[in-house]
Amino acid sequence: MRTLLVSGILILFILVQLWQGVDAKKTIDGDGSGYYAYLTTVLHYKTTDFKQVFNYEKSRRGLDYMGHYFHEYNGKIVNKYYMGTALLILPFYLLAMLYSKIAFLPLDGYNIIFQYAVGLAAAFYLALGLLMTNALLRTYNIQKPVRLLVVLSLMLGTNLFYYAFLHPSHSHVYSFAAIAGFAYFARNFMLAGRSRHFFIMAFAFGIVGLIRPTNLLLVFLIPFFANDFNQFKDRFLILFSKPMTIIWAAVAFFLSFGLQPLFNFIQTGDIVLYTYKNEGFHFLDPATFSFLLSYRKGFFLYTPLMLLIFSGLLVLYKKSKYQFYGISGFFIVLIYVLSSWWNWFFGDSFGMRAMIDFYPIFAVLLGLGFSSLTQLKAGRIFLTLFLMLVVPLNLIQAYQYERGIIHPDSMTKEKYWHVFLKTGKSYEQVLGGQPEPIFKSLKTYQRLDYFMDMETISPLWTNNGIKLSGESYSGMYLAELSSTNAFSPTLVLNGSQIIEMSGSCYLAANLMYRELEPDAAARALVVYAATNRNNQLVFYKVQKLKQMPDDLTNNWRHGTYGMKVPAWNNEVAQVKVYVWNPEGKLFQLDDLAFSIYYKPPNDAEF
Repeated sequence: MRTLLVSGILILFILVQLWQGVDAKKTIDGDGSGYYAYLTTVLHYKTTDFKQVFNYEKSRRGLDYMGHYFHEYNGKIVNKYYMGTALLILPFYLLAMLYSKIAFLPLDGYNIIFQYAVGLAAAFYLALGLLMTNALLRTYNIQKPVRLLVVLSLMLGTNLFYYAFLHPSHSHVYSFAAIAGFAYFARNFMLAGRSRHFFIMAFAFGIVGLIRPTNLLLVFLIPFFANDFNQFKDRFLILFSKPMTIIWAAVAFFLSFGLQPLFNFIQTGDIVLYTYKNEGFHFLDPATFSFLLSYRKGFFLYTPLMLLIFSGLLVLYKKSKYQFYGISGFFIVLIYVLSSWWNWFFGDSFGMRAMIDFYPIFAVLLGLGFSSLTQLKAGRIFLTLFLMLVVPLNLIQAYQYERGIIHPDSMTKEKYWHVFLKTGKSYEQVLGGQPEPIFKSLKTYQRLDYFMDMETISPLWTNNGIKLSGESYSGMYLAELSSTNAFSPTLVLNGSQIIEMSGSCYLAANLMYRELEPDAAARALVVYAATNRNNQLVFYKVQKLKQMPDDLTNNWRHGTYGMKVPAWNNEVAQVKVYVWNPEGKLFQLDDLAFSIYYKPPNDAEF
């Protein structure tokens, strides 16, 4: 099995790199850039301050880059992510440095060799995680053919495939491997009671937390790696009779997890930092149903393979009620905590990516369920047909997500079925997004309101496309966008209208639009643009005007938009907000309402 898995993963890695072509240069991207930033900060810039990496990222990204994973703390730029992912990538980074030097490429941490190195790192940890998962399944007496089926299903039938091969700089495949190792040694400690298993488990647990601190929730699962309560009690009675064993296990844990507070202290002088600035949990309002079943990111909708964990739970209930109640309780707590996160869908992501880390635990339930199903002919037929459906579905949807056919954060029932199994180029980037979420309520912030009803002249607005019409939404005038007029009336702020703010701001927009030909506004954009005192564009961000294609014409419809934008400061000379019609098709606008939500200087940000 080891040879089959490793060779298969290597072949997939090569094929994906060939398929991506020049896009492989963007391997280190998104949140992955934040996890990776420890390496370039320390090894390239020789510092612990992330300011230079932030500036570099800003230079190579689009004008809408805000570096949400970097924050200022005591005059330095800190990284909100923990360093575990970077630590696991480190050997591959060093290898990329060597090859870059041989190839006379810049040792900047971002040339094409470094991009390939990160992809190779993810493939390595995928292989390691799957092999450790296979070993974990063996401790539950699951037969080899079933184990092979489970690990192949995890790799090809879940979003683990996407985050291992197509977005490898994210933390999830590294967490997957770390949790698989932790679970394997925790299980072996419960079965055999050997101290070395306990030490390795503690060290692996530290790595788990060093990658994603919320994954330390696994501590509640440790007792249920035992077959029953008596076995668990015996193991820990032995431990407490040998206090030095517990002390050395604590040392093993801090040798790994302690690297983060050590880095914090070197960088800022403080050991503990809450780096997720202005983010947190809504424990009184968890989005549990949406987390599990919604079209936006529902776990079971985008990873239907995991529906089979319920067959494993049924087997476990018959086999060991101790383990059944323990694992069930852990998953309830896990889902409650994750679905309480303010951004419960975890931003741009394919499926419910926060659950990938825990797939080694799910694999145990899948293994038990698969074993039970394969004992009956009807079960084997059902399992075969089910896998023949969910594995291709996962691979197609991974392709759709990569190509922008599935929207990164704003899917709905209508959008899902509109693009279901569609792979054509005409479906790429056709879906619009919902307003960007924020942690705190907008009601607590100060607000600047700007309204254009097309009826009155305002010194803050241009009059692009305004015309008299008996079909306006309100009043007698509307704005018409066409092949001869690409821009709506534009809100233009400058001079004394640019007030000083702190942190991030939020643009909220509401408007009415009417298409005079099918999908006339399909590619239209709501635009926010800021320029500096040298008349250089310093920030540019857009949202699609229309949510999804349709044939509805001559009807007024309401559009709502929202986006985070940088605070205004002395460098901002002008701000513009408008609708842009790049295709030149015919549609109309009325009642443009733009609001800027902000905090005064030195106040808290979003």
